[in-house]
Amino acid sequence: MAHNREQSVPEKNKHVVAEYTSEFWGKGNADVVDVYCSDDFVSDCPLHGRRQGKAQVKRMILDFRAAFPDFTIHAYGAIPMIAEQDYVVVRWIGGGTHTGPAFDDLPIGRLSGPNTGRKIQFSGTTIYTLRDGKIIEEMAEEGALTALQQLGILSGESASN
Repeated sequence: MAHNREQSVPEKNKHVVAEYTSEFWGKGNADVVDVYCSDDFVSDCPLHGRRQGKAQVKRMILDFRAAFPDFTIHAYGAIPMIAEQDYVVVRWIGGGTHTGPAFDDLPIGRLSGPNTGRKIQFSGTTIYTLRDGKIIEEMAEEGALTALQQLGILSGESASN
């Protein structure tokens, strides 16, 4: 006889985060925010800054994917996702090529011209907080410095005195 067991909260939360990450970051599907995120959702990533509310988060991914249409993201390492109650931690690696319009949604500097051909490849760790099966916050620590260097916005050389 088959045994149907109900998923635990951490298992359900991992599923929500996996679907959100795949659709939102992996495919640039802004509509997934309405499915998996709370109305007061906050996204805080070093490359994009803090975004409060669904509309700001959607605008951010649409602008980013227009500039980097081939951006991909996937799990990184042997332990890609850890969940405990209302928290899910994901290690990831992502990258793409700037083949779209000029882009200035960066903490410093900008890509003032379209289609620079610059490639980015960086990794990060994101902590998701969920409430009642919806993501209320994603807080990322990512290789923003690496990405800014790859884009030519920051020099890769360190200053010495």
